[in-house]
Amino acid sequence: MNDRHEPQVVITAVRHDPGAAPGQTTVIRVLSLLPAHWVCVPVADQDSFELRVRLQGATGATGATGVADATGPADTTGTEDAEAVSARVARVFEDPALRGWRRTG
Repeated sequence: MNDRHEPQVVITAVRHDPGAAPGQTTVIRVLSLLPAHWVCVPVADQDSFELRVRLQGATGATGATGVADATGPADTTGTEDAEAVSARVARVFEDPALRGWRRTG
């Protein structure tokens, strides 16, 4: 993903519970709960992570899966805007496994 030219949403989170899983493990959990067709670039350390999600519809990309997953209804358009990505990520952060983490961006 070319970070400068492609529209994207940047998700950041920090660990607020020292007993929670480290960032490297947590970002994998977050990725597993997002739609498989999303193009994401994660960067993680022990206490924080950043996840860049490319906005699919903005570059003319397609790739509708038509498949529902654990965090929401089926995506039949293959396009997402920043608001839709943020809403989906907000639902992901409701997962009990992410209780020790707080989204900061």
